[in-house]
Amino acid sequence: MNESLENILLEVSRSPEIDGGNLARASQFILDSALKGLDITRVSIWELQPDKQSMIATALIDTLRQDAETPVLRKSELPSYFEALETERTIIANDARNNPITAELAPDYLPEYGIYGVLDVPLRHKGEMIGVMCCETRKEHRSWTPDEVAFVGVLADIYGRAVSAAERERFEQLLIRQNEQLESMVAERTQSLTKALDNFKQAQERLIETEKMAALGKLVAGVAHEVNTPLGISVTAVTHCEHRLKKLKQAFTEGSISKKQLNQFIDDTFEAYDLLNSNLERAATLIQNFKKTAVDQSSFELVDCQLKDYLQALTLSLKPMVKKKKVSIDIRCDEATTLRTYQGALAQIVTNLISNTNEHAFVEPDEEHRILISAEPEKDGVQFVFSDNGKGIDSDTLKDIFEPFFTTSRHNGGSGLGLSIVYNLVTQKLKGEIDVQSTPGEGTVFSFYLPNLQK
Repeated sequence: MNESLENILLEVSRSPEIDGGNLARASQFILDSALKGLDITRVSIWELQPDKQSMIATALIDTLRQDAETPVLRKSELPSYFEALETERTIIANDARNNPITAELAPDYLPEYGIYGVLDVPLRHKGEMIGVMCCETRKEHRSWTPDEVAFVGVLADIYGRAVSAAERERFEQLLIRQNEQLESMVAERTQSLTKALDNFKQAQERLIETEKMAALGKLVAGVAHEVNTPLGISVTAVTHCEHRLKKLKQAFTEGSISKKQLNQFIDDTFEAYDLLNSNLERAATLIQNFKKTAVDQSSFELVDCQLKDYLQALTLSLKPMVKKKKVSIDIRCDEATTLRTYQGALAQIVTNLISNTNEHAFVEPDEEHRILISAEPEKDGVQFVFSDNGKGIDSDTLKDIFEPFFTTSRHNGGSGLGLSIVYNLVTQKLKGEIDVQSTPGEGTVFSFYLPNLQK
């Protein structure tokens, strides 16, 4: 992807608007970025209605005209287009009026707005199609480039992150309101309190699920960025081979090829092949480790876990999260150490601890930043020690660190659930114990014991 589009994506991904919980502002920011990156005059976000029979433009920017009323797309009038949104990753129509998928828009919509080409990306949240982002060009012979297609695809993924943030904000506000109501009712309405507490627990569970999805979303963005580097090098190697091959073909056609030229071409090709092979293997390893981590965090199955290999694979997939602050993660664990546990719960514990440490323990990038994770057999289980050399935690903060919704970074979008989830997983799901000690200016140590669970 070219540098200008990457810079726009970096700006969007870092913007507090995306995780701020206000979907309208996040949508506007994403659409402004799409206009800027694609050099177009009309872009919009359409939301699929609950009956799934129509979509309404909930956010739209048109720099050339103002819509008199909110546009609506109906499935009964556009069956092929709606079907493509369910099955395709991207709809690329350089000639939208003649494209079999978008031709249904030609009689009314496309001519009315002077549109010749569209680049539409379905918007998905928790695996469900919830709408589409439409990028439209009024230039008659405009062709969408692969970089532009990838650019819009990433914007659509970021929109999914904004939807999760808005959902998290709604649930959090709901929980806060319910909590306030409970405090005034507790003395005289025990029965009503019980019912409200049940609702509170359900909302909290949904919020925890949303938090997990948001963590995975950040992990996806980091891994995608890391994979871009080896893939970019691979593309360069292929391009170099293509250039050398064209020169060799020209020399062959002209009858001027020499043994020296042929040998040089063979040597260069082997070098390019080695470069291509090593970088593709690196990309494949990143994707494999990410896939393992993502699957583990979304499922809870009791397994015999080989801790050293698993922790190394898990932390490798999490390194993009800590790369910006130059944090190194070390594992100390014997090859033979195993634990019968819910691997998904362990993955979420480690992920939350690393995310929390990266966010709070380390302020600025520094090559000296360290996280050490050790695991040693103890009794009928394993003792884990998670330590860092960050800024440490003061005593007032330390006593509330595992409390739900307690956070020191509310202004940065912190939910206060990361360490609360860790505590509940260790003590309830995995039947273990956890403790934390910290010295301001020196670092923090989380110690937790997990027993072997019975099948």
